[in-house]
Amino acid sequence: MKVAWVVTGAGHFLKECLEIVEKNKDKINLFLSSAGIEVIKMYKYGDFLERRDINIVKDYKSSSPSCGAFAAGRYDLLVIAPATSNTVAKCALGIADSLPSNLFSQAGKSKVPILVLPSDVSPRIESLTPTGRRIMVYPRPVDLQHLRTLKTFPGVRVANDLRELEDCLRFYL
Repeated sequence: MKVAWVVTGAGHFLKECLEIVEKNKDKINLFLSSAGIEVIKMYKYGDFLERRDINIVKDYKSSSPSCGAFAAGRYDLLVIAPATSNTVAKCALGIADSLPSNLFSQAGKSKVPILVLPSDVSPRIESLTPTGRRIMVYPRPVDLQHLRTLKTFPGVRVANDLRELEDCLRFYL
């Protein structure tokens, strides 16, 4: 099985998601959006990725050649984790104008299962800043509404936490 994994600009769950990618690097192609590249630099995980020989696809164009890989049957699963509230909103509203939202759209059109781990999963979240400081984040009602909408899409599974993400991945990895 081959998995396309997209990292967006979310810092919440980022370290844990990269660790999962590392453990399964032979089955995963890691896609980095431009915001994903920025957040990886902010959290200083660039060296982590380079030292582990992870197959990274840096695609700066929203309508990339990578999108066609889903129609061609090259991937069995799309994972967007962590997913920002912006990415969740675009996916929920059918807006395909960035790498993550375009891959989501193409995977859906190709009937490839999609697994999303949103960074904003509940009304109150404790998270870490790039400097390691603990902060509280309070997603807006509209962010949580987009999340509820996404959960209604056929072929889309929304994980509420890392344990649920890993449980869903067991079948594919």
